[in-house]
Amino acid sequence: MKLFKNKKDDLIDYIDSLLFAKSEQLKIKQHAIQHAVDLIAKTISKSEIKIYRRDKSDRKIKSVKNQEYYLLNIRPNDNEEATSFFYNVIQKYLLEEDALIVNFNNKLYLADNYNSTESILFPKKYYNVRVSDYDGNTLIFDKEFDVEDVIRLNLKCSHIKETLDDYYCELGKMIGVACSRYKITNSFKFRLKHLGNQLPLKDFKTGKEITYEEYKEKITKGLFSEDDAVILLSENFDLEKINLGNETSTVEWEKLEKKWSDKVAMSFNIPLDIFYGNKTDKSTSTSDFLTFGVIPHLQVFEDSLNSKLISKEEYLRGEFIKVNRFNMLHKDILEAAAPMDKLFSNGFSRNEINDMVGLPKTDEKWAEEHHITKNYENANLTTEGGDEE
Repeated sequence: MKLFKNKKDDLIDYIDSLLFAKSEQLKIKQHAIQHAVDLIAKTISKSEIKIYRRDKSDRKIKSVKNQEYYLLNIRPNDNEEATSFFYNVIQKYLLEEDALIVNFNNKLYLADNYNSTESILFPKKYYNVRVSDYDGNTLIFDKEFDVEDVIRLNLKCSHIKETLDDYYCELGKMIGVACSRYKITNSFKFRLKHLGNQLPLKDFKTGKEITYEEYKEKITKGLFSEDDAVILLSENFDLEKINLGNETSTVEWEKLEKKWSDKVAMSFNIPLDIFYGNKTDKSTSTSDFLTFGVIPHLQVFEDSLNSKLISKEEYLRGEFIKVNRFNMLHKDILEAAAPMDKLFSNGFSRNEINDMVGLPKTDEKWAEEHHITKNYENANLTTEGGDEE
């Protein structure tokens, strides 16, 4: 904000307005994308990653808690815990459309950047892999990683980033104009008019001579102070407010911002009431969010884990890794009591139900048993007919 109007100050004001508008453009663009990515990343990262292996005793496929489970769900490396680690992985995957996890000494690390060989027909190798920690420390691995030693999540085929960049190319200009117009018309500009000959300027308190710039600074401080203030002007000066037109509201700006946010939500398949946080109890958008906005990325994540942590032979005999979908939603155990009873009467064991609702398993034999109520008759018996009269 300037007190004195001349050609130089007009140019500075104009440049300030442009810089402000550009800054607001970037904030609006990044905030909407970051919010969308945050919703998806938090949903996936908080979910349990389950390991299913064939039990050697009875040859049945069972959920196990082994070293792999601990690595994926508790502590991927010595300095990170799993939820934060995979939140960063999914964020990088969605924002940059590519994320690389390297396995070094049976610990997992997210790469900041890397280089890879150009091979198409043969397995790639990854080198110059750089990783960092929360304190800003960085390390470049002095080794090549084989394709079997990395987990790579790739989203480049979706073109989400390109689509949003193209859409914002024109919309961003409109947002910039709205920001600039709002700042110019709602800011205060003053002209300090000199009424007579130029006399030495003196401080009102000390009586000492001060420069023109110091005098201007004292007046400016009083003008734009949030507290009540008295402005002391020399008899040789008059302060006049400059009218730049009617003040404008933020309505135009907010409409354009919402238009952009709606586009971002649509691109990431997030229902608007989920995106804006105004979901009602009757809304079914949570299911749509999980089905279209989360599970497709979850499938990429699962496929990557299975392809690198489960061998071909193990997978073909039924072993696999799967992210638990049941704990993506908060479940009130009292509200779920009736559905839980229905599951139990349909053959689910108590421990299977406990696993669905996030309760610990019961270390009792009866908790592994399966029961079906007499109301559910075998289909073969039904086709044979009832008792003869």
